[in-house]
Amino acid sequence: MDTKKLGKECPLFRQIDPEDLTALLKCLSAREVTAEKGEFIETTSGGKPLMGVVLEGAVEMISEDYFGKKSILTVLTVGQLFGETYSCLQARNRTVAFQVRDTCRVLILDYDRILHACKLVCRFHHRMIENMVELIAEKNLELIEKLEVSSRTSIREKLLTYLTRQAERTGSLTFTIPLGRTELAEYLCTDRSAMTRELSKLRSEGIIDFDKRTFTLKEPWN
Repeated sequence: MDTKKLGKECPLFRQIDPEDLTALLKCLSAREVTAEKGEFIETTSGGKPLMGVVLEGAVEMISEDYFGKKSILTVLTVGQLFGETYSCLQARNRTVAFQVRDTCRVLILDYDRILHACKLVCRFHHRMIENMVELIAEKNLELIEKLEVSSRTSIREKLLTYLTRQAERTGSLTFTIPLGRTELAEYLCTDRSAMTRELSKLRSEGIIDFDKRTFTLKEPWN
């Protein structure tokens, strides 16, 4: 594994030297896994909690209710963590799962070894824990954004809230979203056909324009 590249691309290992990272990965029983589109990535093994880091591709964090209705909570891209919250709580009956969006590579880590520093009390282990806390805080903000969007009462408000947050995130009124139409409908917790009609109405009213996943906000709506 190219630890120099890993240190640059993965915020979990930020400010950790490549030689220290090699030792750290061994300490964490790190292993690389390749998964295909649609597969689920387990975050437990033999009852032991695991945590993952996306190395390539994307992983969807999804929630599925009793009747099988799927909702996308967030899309995890290169460098992002998954499974850390449920590993920490050791939740058994969770309804959240991690599904591969496209063929991807992930790094699987032993969560217990992350949380409890080794006997040598390595300074770079402490650096990694600090990085992990920052990344968890960032993900919490994403989930708060998801709650803000899905709690809107109409499809129009959900769409415009989501698109406004994407514009704010990129710092531009023209931006590309990470979701296709089906995925966007799942994220917004709404019907795809109804959402598509609302998108067309917003474009005809001159509020937005779009081409596939690229959108432009043309008029304020608040």
